[in-house]
Amino acid sequence: MATTISNQTPKSNPATANEPAKVAAPEETKDDEIAVTWREEEPAHYILQIQSLPFLLENLSEPHVAFEAFEACGYKWSLILYRVSENGDVYRESENGDVYLSPYLRIMDIQHLGHNGKIDALINFFVYHQEMNRYITIQDGKVKRFSANKQESGFSRLMLPPKFIDRLNLKENTCKFGVEVFVVNPEKEKGECCCSILDLHLEENPVTWLIGNFSNLSGLKCFEFMMANSKWELQLYLRGVPEVKSKYLSIYLNLKHSKEVESGNKLHVQLKLRIKSNSPSNPRGGESKYDPTKPRTGNAWFSSSQRCWGFPYFMKLADLKQTPGLIDNDHLTVEAEFSSIFVIQDLAPEPHAANSD
Repeated sequence: MATTISNQTPKSNPATANEPAKVAAPEETKDDEIAVTWREEEPAHYILQIQSLPFLLENLSEPHVAFEAFEACGYKWSLILYRVSENGDVYRESENGDVYLSPYLRIMDIQHLGHNGKIDALINFFVYHQEMNRYITIQDGKVKRFSANKQESGFSRLMLPPKFIDRLNLKENTCKFGVEVFVVNPEKEKGECCCSILDLHLEENPVTWLIGNFSNLSGLKCFEFMMANSKWELQLYLRGVPEVKSKYLSIYLNLKHSKEVESGNKLHVQLKLRIKSNSPSNPRGGESKYDPTKPRTGNAWFSSSQRCWGFPYFMKLADLKQTPGLIDNDHLTVEAEFSSIFVIQDLAPEPHAANSD
């Protein structure tokens, strides 16, 4: 959303016209805590273009001006510019005549703040540098709390208008401000907990699957086994899955049953799959470092909606037939070695602690 203010006496925002002028409580942010960076992208939520900043400052009938409300993150907000003296007084010049320009953000629909009447948000203010054709981003990285008792938040005594105008090389005193606001919603937070590591030392690990009469087999072969109190299945596609067009051997690991998964948790599995060879490692001739006998390492996630994982392009069928030791007396040995199995549990949102400000 964008608003343009021309060379005419500014009007108060109708939503704030009948409200007493006030500056929000002083922020805890110190000058050295404010981060100033540059970026080319325009502010995502609101842009205010002022055609004559000196005219606006000289003709303010109140110590602040609140601009048109805009929507962001499901709430209505308004950008407010305050004139604040060096000692913090609103619209009152200090002894040396310096008056600061202070950007603040006000939440407009406090009646929609939820069951606890409070929301937290991160705020970024922007000032456009015309000569650089980029925006100065002003932020402190702190989460601001908004409530009925604290409807505004921003930076006090941030900019001196004369120095501000000179530094930005404004053309005809025209300038642009911007705002981005991001609501932190703890009710929708997502997290996971690695709550346990299943013991594999008592299991038959690695799992060995001996397949006989290999030359006469086709299609899909399966082998069931138990590992970490779960039932698994190795799936061997002797001519590969359809996408490999009968050029590769495909191997998958399928989770048949797990109490952890049935309870809504997930399993993270680290394992190695290989076709076991009865001959020493024998890379193919030439300078190629490819060795069909080396295991393939995988990191797989299993859940109620994702129970099968594997390698569609596990090994070329030509390599399987040509590499000595992989097919021994018409037998093929598939080996699955489990390195770890983690139980991953979703974290429930914790009650959001109230801030003191």
